[in-house]
Amino acid sequence: MLLFLLVLFLLILYFTLDVHYFLRVAASFVFAKFFRKKISITDPSEIYGVVLTPDLDFMFTHMNNSRYLREYDFARFDHATRTGVMDEVLKRGGSFPVSAITIRYRLPAMLFSPYKIVTQPVYWDTKFIYLDQRLVTLKDGIVRSVGYTKIACVKFDGAEIIKKLFPDVTKPEMPEDLKKWAESCEISSEMMKKSK
Repeated sequence: MLLFLLVLFLLILYFTLDVHYFLRVAASFVFAKFFRKKISITDPSEIYGVVLTPDLDFMFTHMNNSRYLREYDFARFDHATRTGVMDEVLKRGGSFPVSAITIRYRLPAMLFSPYKIVTQPVYWDTKFIYLDQRLVTLKDGIVRSVGYTKIACVKFDGAEIIKKLFPDVTKPEMPEDLKKWAESCEISSEMMKKSK
């Protein structure tokens, strides 16, 4: 009877929560915190993976578009943990949800292809941190997807935290293409505010 209840509980948990996602988040955090070296805010970080069958689209040949975004998520956790930004934000009771993402799918990542996700902050201010993220296949070094991720600084000042953790780092200039995308995000935000 106890075994039946345990199996039932696990099945309910499995079907009501994305258990694999939460396990992977926890594993990513522990691995980044205790087994990987610390990095500076402007350093690129890399996480590795392989395109497996759960990652595939309905054609069963290449990675589903939504999986790229999920892998970018894990890469952001890795970078934030290894820089110490995650600890500092949590200490202040803040959070850093994704505010916007733009992604370009250049070429498909095929089944069983090993890859890395490269994450690097390219600009920040008091309200947002902007990351450049890329999925690169290891066999040929080809960038399969490239994107910008805009992270919102909730209950903390992004520029102030980065200055505290990395006093010797100079904030980079915002790249031209990122400027245009950030402007587009602002226009979209204003349009949504007006439509309420």
